Amino acid sequence: MSRREPSSVRLMAAVLAVLVVVLGGLGISVAVVAGVADGVRAAANRLTSASAALPARPRTVTEQMQILTGTVQIERHIVTRFGQDFGPMYTHPFWSVHVGDTVVVRITSYDTGPAPLTGSQVMYDRVEGTIGGVETVDGAPVRTVPNDEVAHTFTVPGIGLNLPIPAAASGRTVTVVARFVARRAGTFVWQCYAPCGSGPTMMGGPMATMGWMEGKVQVLG
Repeated sequence: MSRREPSSVRLMAAVLAVLVVVLGGLGISVAVVAGVADGVRAAANRLTSASAALPARPRTVTEQMQILTGTVQIERHIVTRFGQDFGPMYTHPFWSVHVGDTVVVRITSYDTGPAPLTGSQVMYDRVEGTIGGVETVDGAPVRTVPNDEVAHTFTVPGIGLNLPIPAAASGRTVTVVARFVARRAGTFVWQCYAPCGSGPTMMGGPMATMGWMEGKVQVLG
């Protein structure tokens, strides 16, 4: 004759069985959750690495300059260092951009007197180095400025940029706008190549003075 187990023993065995099942399920769940978390972290790390490898988003920046003439006009902008009418000057002669930037150069000139290019400088009547090979003069796109109308140039030989600036009509201004992409890091000297200064060649005075008719463009990497 078999002996029957007490009901308390059977109850304890049932509870133990349930606990085993529950703990087993929890173990599987924890493993699954841990695996998912590891996968999410790995994906996030891949995205972060990919983002770090991408180049910075290209910017469009605008650099605005003016060409001033006459003692009064210049002294309104800066206390003259020469105590006399030293000739024309560019404002904002030093500026910096970054590699990859699209740079909009806007030059407003008050100078009404032409300074025709001579000799080897005649080549600077052509627009060079801009997007599309053009600049706009008071909104009209041009590729060259007639030599007898040139008053100044904004020329950066190190990056191949040249913008001829025509003389303004009497009592008015003229605005030249051009766009170029900064492709190479470095510090590049710009200069006006129209003979609008002093001396026998008209290339002295402000033409040879940093901060007047020459300056620097810095392209940061």
